[in-house]
Amino acid sequence: MHFLHLFTALAIVLLGSLVGGRLAALLRLPRVTGYLLAGLLLGPSCAELLGLPPLLAEDALRELDVLGNLALALIMVNIGGQFRTDHLRRYRHRIAIFSLGETGLTFVLVAVSCFLVNQLLMNVVVGNMTLTQTSLAFGLLLGLIAIATAPAATLMVIREYEAAGPVTNTVLTLVGLNNLASVLLFILAEQLLTGSGFSLQLFSRMFGPLLLGGLLGFLMSVWGQRLEQGSEYKILLLGGIAACTALSLALQVDSLLASLALGMVLANSSPRWHRMLESLRQIDYPLYVAFFVLAGANLHIQTLGHIGLLGVIYVIARTVGKLVGAWCGARIGGFSLREQRYVGATLLAQAGVAIGLARNLVIDWPEMGALLQTVVLGAVVVFEIFGPLAVRHGLVHSGEVPLLSLLQKQAPQSALEGLHSVVHHFRASLGLPDGHKVSDPGDILVRHIMRQNVETLHNDTGYHELLRLIAHSRYDRFPVVDQRDRFIGMINYTEIRSLLFEPDLASLVVAGDLVTSVQHAVFPQQSLREVLDLFQQQRDVSFFPVVDPDEPTRLLGILSQNDVLSAFRRLAEKA
Repeated sequence: MHFLHLFTALAIVLLGSLVGGRLAALLRLPRVTGYLLAGLLLGPSCAELLGLPPLLAEDALRELDVLGNLALALIMVNIGGQFRTDHLRRYRHRIAIFSLGETGLTFVLVAVSCFLVNQLLMNVVVGNMTLTQTSLAFGLLLGLIAIATAPAATLMVIREYEAAGPVTNTVLTLVGLNNLASVLLFILAEQLLTGSGFSLQLFSRMFGPLLLGGLLGFLMSVWGQRLEQGSEYKILLLGGIAACTALSLALQVDSLLASLALGMVLANSSPRWHRMLESLRQIDYPLYVAFFVLAGANLHIQTLGHIGLLGVIYVIARTVGKLVGAWCGARIGGFSLREQRYVGATLLAQAGVAIGLARNLVIDWPEMGALLQTVVLGAVVVFEIFGPLAVRHGLVHSGEVPLLSLLQKQAPQSALEGLHSVVHHFRASLGLPDGHKVSDPGDILVRHIMRQNVETLHNDTGYHELLRLIAHSRYDRFPVVDQRDRFIGMINYTEIRSLLFEPDLASLVVAGDLVTSVQHAVFPQQSLREVLDLFQQQRDVSFFPVVDPDEPTRLLGILSQNDVLSAFRRLAEKA
């Protein structure tokens, strides 16, 4: 009976997430938002407002917090994996410019706004500090917290909508850079403001988690070389991440920063990183779901009433800073128009890292921490609910979400359809005949599942630059366009491999020299049945370019074999 309340709470979390996720799909919202709202309704905050006993009590939430910590650590490892050297080399200095523009403007707007609000209107003074010193502390600390972006919400929306492409990759890299900069700079600012100055404790707090996570990541890489089965990779990753979190808590260093460092080192040192990550993706989703329900249950609606003018200014300044800062950073860094327009929206979500920083401030500096924690918790309620919507908006409008993914989210199976499917399956298992016929998934059109945001190569790209650009790609063929963005053909990886044995020719070769004419392209209105036949005929081809039938030099997107097979599989499962 001792664990009755714990298992009851776990059942409520998981089953409540199913209800919240389905309702979110009906309302055309990301499932993450549904999980959060389910937790909010089941938790003590909503129950207190309604005067009812909570289904998820405070003590049960504390005991289940271990699930949330493990899930968030897993997500930080995923984000750390974006810092692969081959991936960063592709961006070169441009990603640093992008990040600096986005984080810099966000910090400046929030810091200046919060300073002026307290200096001119609120006049709050903390301890023995003067008004100006208090205002400067407010601005500096809130400005650094504002940089942080919620990795969990961002990653979950990306996975739910199967987003893939340059914008998605850029977003995940920026999320890692945001949180790395926010945590390190916040620790430095807090130490200086509390008068501790530069000390061994400062270096321990800043670099201790990086060293701990890096060492564990390297040891896991070595151990991983001795493993073969996917189940062993799952155990290694879960055990290693749990050990990283435990050691971080024991050594009193930031566990999220340590997990980020673990992912960075593991991704760069292990030849089997992709196999590890793929094996983990098969089991991690329930943990992430539980994390969001618990996060929703721990949200406090009451803090919205105490957020005050400082909190309102924080929310507005951070939103403007992320949107405008991302646009400026992408423009200065030479990123595409899609990144300039849509990346800012995908960085609005904020939760775990910001809450953790505010909580640490309460421990280290109670007077200042109590004031700022109220502001941060109130702002998190806003950003955690509307953030996933902004992430989805940015990814969908960037053209990196297949249309079929959106259609399925908007049209889930109704209760009657679900009952009919169960009865049909039960009847079939008993061997009873029925005349039910499943509609053919081959009738789906190419435009429903093609990916519109395409990474292309210009025909004057040099050979060595070409190798650098394709090193990170998961495709074996690459679309090439001329200076007017007209589609002129494809480069096959086998053509590039044949040149590796002729180094003297490399300096003379440009992408246009390797282009082969496209023998097979598909059109948006073609059915998947036709395209599947093409894939069966061209077994060495992983994707086809999608072109405008009236203007064949206009590249509309790409259609991969995996997306086609996935569409057939998903619709067959629904039937």
